[in-house]
Amino acid sequence: MNKQNLTELTMHQFEAYKNELIKASSTMPTATASPDASNKTTTPHGATVVSRKPIIKREHPPATMVTPMSSAKRHQSFPPGTITSSAVDLVATDSSKSQSPVLTRSDLSIAMKTATNDIKPLVLPKYEERAKVGCVVVSYRPNGNTNFTRSGRRRCVVTTKKESATTNAGNGEIGTNDDYHDKTKDVTRFNITKPFRHMFSTMADRSTALERGLAERKEAIAKDIEKNTAKIKENKNDNEETMAPFEEVNVPRQDPSTFIGRVCNEAHQGRLNATSIVLEGSRASCGGARVNVDMTKMQQQNSQKRKTMEYSLFPGQIVAVEGMNGTGRKITATKVKEGATHVSPVLTSVRTMKNYYYGNHNALSGDSKEQPASLKIISACGPFTTSHDMDYAPFIDLLNKVLEEKPDVVILTGPFVDTRQKAVQSGRLTIDVEREDGNIDEIVASYEAVFADKITAVIEETLTESETDFVLVPSLEDATATCVYPQHPFQDRLPKGGRVLNIPGADGLEFGSLGLHGLNKHYRNGTPRVHCLSNPCTFRINELVFGVTSTDVLFHMSVEETNAHLPPGSRLRRIAQHLVNQQSYYPLFPPNKSVNLDLKQQDGWKMPCKPDVLILPSKLAPFCSPILGSTVVINPGHLTKGTTGGTYATMEINPVALDELEGHGNDDVIVPHNVQDRMQVDVKRI
Repeated sequence: MNKQNLTELTMHQFEAYKNELIKASSTMPTATASPDASNKTTTPHGATVVSRKPIIKREHPPATMVTPMSSAKRHQSFPPGTITSSAVDLVATDSSKSQSPVLTRSDLSIAMKTATNDIKPLVLPKYEERAKVGCVVVSYRPNGNTNFTRSGRRRCVVTTKKESATTNAGNGEIGTNDDYHDKTKDVTRFNITKPFRHMFSTMADRSTALERGLAERKEAIAKDIEKNTAKIKENKNDNEETMAPFEEVNVPRQDPSTFIGRVCNEAHQGRLNATSIVLEGSRASCGGARVNVDMTKMQQQNSQKRKTMEYSLFPGQIVAVEGMNGTGRKITATKVKEGATHVSPVLTSVRTMKNYYYGNHNALSGDSKEQPASLKIISACGPFTTSHDMDYAPFIDLLNKVLEEKPDVVILTGPFVDTRQKAVQSGRLTIDVEREDGNIDEIVASYEAVFADKITAVIEETLTESETDFVLVPSLEDATATCVYPQHPFQDRLPKGGRVLNIPGADGLEFGSLGLHGLNKHYRNGTPRVHCLSNPCTFRINELVFGVTSTDVLFHMSVEETNAHLPPGSRLRRIAQHLVNQQSYYPLFPPNKSVNLDLKQQDGWKMPCKPDVLILPSKLAPFCSPILGSTVVINPGHLTKGTTGGTYATMEINPVALDELEGHGNDDVIVPHNVQDRMQVDVKRI
């Protein structure tokens, strides 16, 4: 209670508290005995008496992560970060109560040792003992629609790079020149395709990158505001208010103005709050001036203007703030525009949509047209094994589910070989190798060999027994990937599958290879079925645009974000909406300490368009919800959580009805995808 900034109780702090109590008891004034009560001991008024109660065993000790150790070691020390209340009970008694003996140093030592021996760590459920296998945690059903076709012809094409020519879409491949696959609308143009030099960015390079990003977003927000203003004036809609004229953040004005800049935290440490918001202007127009923003009026409750009063801000966000700046040193905000999304979602021509799902539809008669099956996709995020072993049992169970349900595409995001695993950190990973005589030996292997044995080999076996495509996205926690954001795709360090070295005990192991050359042998219509993409990445599955990042941007932004007057239950959706409004997969700056941003490569985490499906794995609660009208954001969770199982997501997307497509009359008409109305999502336990 005295240490207000104390957030975690440790043994070191408890020892200091014990010393304070002993020091206070040793300096306590001695009570004087009353002549008529020689056999009684009283304490002076206000004295603190420390008493010890009998030690009580806790029936349910706090849950802690248990690591393999001997039983003797478990009983000799507290688990780290564990708070126990059964060691000593310290109470302050009133002077009217009888005095209890003072607790000495030896008494405390004996009590703490006894309590430590009595407490046993709580073992978390093991993966084999998990409950509710396969149950649905979160589901999304647009308007309660459950009419999904699960049988029939399927046509699935995964497009991960710009196509140069129109292909035969009647065979299920994409036609590129007739719709939005030109240079400006290529959805994959920001994906990192090869390694780059990092850790060589100078201060000038980083400053220039931040300034360029601010200038681009400032221009986009200004255009969006001007477009909305013109639309309101054209429709003569008096219910909507237009934004005030633009001005730089440090220019004083006696009239309301609109200021565009980057949100910063005035404090050097701590979380952003309503009193520490600073708006940073462009270096080119105002010298990078920073002005405080007063959010007092924004926090006032106003039922008539509740829509304009709510806000959600985080460091690095580029926003437009409307308000008064009479002195040039403080902006009194009255309205906040939290960025500007893309002008419109990606559209596709009717001809391309027909070719995807209905093939050569002109050659089919009305009754003989086969209704195509719904597109089925599974998405899962690592770690793919539990924290106490490297057996990858959850990953094997997931691929068995793939063989059972036969989805069109499986999207796997790292970490695959998790650097947070104790076995990985120790550097002594082992795999089983079968000898010629049939015996199995356990040998120490590299991270790449573990990836090839536990991930690549299992995926290759699945490819031979199914027609499913796989998309692999690395993570910053991957031991086999570069821990710089953005990340280039997985690739072998040595060409042609690495090199086999004659090392005793490691016969047959390839060094410098992830085993990806074995996956490239599987093709469909001339394209590989395994697609290694960057983190983050944007790609197509048929006409739909998917955006994926394995970095936990939802959690990082939730820690730094400050808001007011948001509707109940909308906070996670609002955070996901920021990514689309900022047109970035990681708009937070400064970044979380676990993310190494290379600002020279900031184009690598730009969002090239408004995606139809946005997959954002996070340690936060799994959810699925439409945002900004036509984008569905999904948090599938992690496949494992500590020693037990986690969750994964399944998606089913119905094709657009043929009658609806033919109703447009012209096959060259471009139409929206409207995936939010023809999609269902289930987040299930593994």
